[in-house]
Amino acid sequence: MRSKLTKNPLPWQVLTDKNSFMSLNLTNWNYSYYNSEHFKALISIVGAQNNDEVALMYCPTVLDEEDTEIFQKDFLKLEDAISFINNKYGHWSFIDPTMKDGCSSCSAH
Repeated sequence: MRSKLTKNPLPWQVLTDKNSFMSLNLTNWNYSYYNSEHFKALISIVGAQNNDEVALMYCPTVLDEEDTEIFQKDFLKLEDAISFINNKYGHWSFIDPTMKDGCSSCSAH
């Protein structure tokens, strides 16, 4: 078993510290997002009609404080949408609602 001091940590040893850099990935993209003072960046899913079929598109989207769409870009591949949003908004605060840190982190507050 590798220790936490090795160059190649095991997957569950990565990003376990709440102060570690976090980003959207294939596991958390549908509930985590980036937040700035006035905006939120997340990935949404839309359906685009293509003849008799509906194609799913993954869309990095920026919303304002009233959840009004400010920006949206469409991608056919989820990996491309994740890469785009991490590169463009990764410097904003990362919010993962599943990472609770005491009572004050509850969304009811």
